[in-house]
Amino acid sequence: MKKLIYILGAIFSFLQVGCDNADDLLNQYVKDGPIVYAARIADINVKSGFNKVAVVVVPAEDVNKSFFMLRWNTAAGSRDSLKVDYIDSNYHEEFGGYFATLEMPDIEGNILIEAWNVDTFGNKSLMTDKGGYVYGDNYINTLLPSTVRFTQDNGVINFDNRVGAVDNLVSYEQNDGTFTKEELVVRTLTMVNPKKGGLVRSKTRYLINANDIDTLITPNYLETVIP
Repeated sequence: MKKLIYILGAIFSFLQVGCDNADDLLNQYVKDGPIVYAARIADINVKSGFNKVAVVVVPAEDVNKSFFMLRWNTAAGSRDSLKVDYIDSNYHEEFGGYFATLEMPDIEGNILIEAWNVDTFGNKSLMTDKGGYVYGDNYINTLLPSTVRFTQDNGVINFDNRVGAVDNLVSYEQNDGTFTKEELVVRTLTMVNPKKGGLVRSKTRYLINANDIDTLITPNYLETVIP
């Protein structure tokens, strides 16, 4: 019986020490009160642009909120960030959220945007992230201008319908040797006094995705001889 009492006493002592250690560990984290998180961002949308992206943040409704933070990796691998206040001037009615443009002149390609809320008490929310894409010179150099075709009487220019093409910036040479003022043409342009053997100069503008904030234009003119 005495042996059983010694064993039970040892077990009880072990449990007592374990509980004390657990309490000490918990007290380290709650000595200043329980951890409080702000309401998490409901949605984030990243819109691609040339050397930049635009971020639209939609907060949860009817929550205590002061501002949100955006963070991303720079081309050098370090992190950059931007604070955006929840104020009317930062709200974009068409996009249905709070809007910020992030200039990224040294970044091209995929980018990850991290965002979190901060409430009026300084509490942070859990993080939300969303990927995006930054267009740069390398991407633009892959774009090709739309092909120029002429009608049978050579008086009308037709442009082929490339995927993502919005319109074309066009001028052409007239009989007096001067070029017309550049104009935007979607598919067809009727020429006035075009010079036979003269040139049509054209660039094509693209909107790669409907969600993008920038159109991209081919870097060089396509020069096509008028028959």
